[in-house]
Amino acid sequence: MKPLICLLLVALLAAGCAQTVPPRAGEAGARVHHVAVVWLKQSGNEQLRQQYIAASRPLARLPGVVAYDAGTPAAVSRSRPNAALDDSYDVAVSAVFESRQAYEQFLKDPEYLRLAQQVLRPLVEKYKLYEFTEPEGP
Repeated sequence: MKPLICLLLVALLAAGCAQTVPPRAGEAGARVHHVAVVWLKQSGNEQLRQQYIAASRPLARLPGVVAYDAGTPAAVSRSRPNAALDDSYDVAVSAVFESRQAYEQFLKDPEYLRLAQQVLRPLVEKYKLYEFTEPEGP
C-alpha cells in the first residue's frame, strides 16, 4: 500500500463528500484529485484504521476512478521537527478521477453512497477534504 498518496476518499466517503467542485473554464476534461484526511472516533485504534481502509477498497473499482490509495500516517524520520507536518489523523485517502464529470458521477454511485453512509461514516469523528485538478495538456 502506498504511504500517503491517500488523502482522498476516506473523507470523500463521509457525508459532506457529496459536494461537487464548481466547473471552471478548461477543467471539464482535467483529472480531478480528491484527498481525504480522516480522524476516527477511536483515534489511534490500528484495527479500526485497517477496517476503514479495507472497507473503502471497493471504491477503487467504481467507474471513473483512475487511481485509489488509502493508508495511515507515514512515520518518516526527520532531522528536525516540521511545524507544517500534521500526523494527528488516522487514515488518508487519495483518489484520482478521469474528469470532473466522472467524479460527480462517482458521488452519485449507489455503491459509493452505501459504503460512505453505512460503513465508513459511523467510524468517523471528523474529516478534511482537498480537491484539485491537473492542468490540461503537456
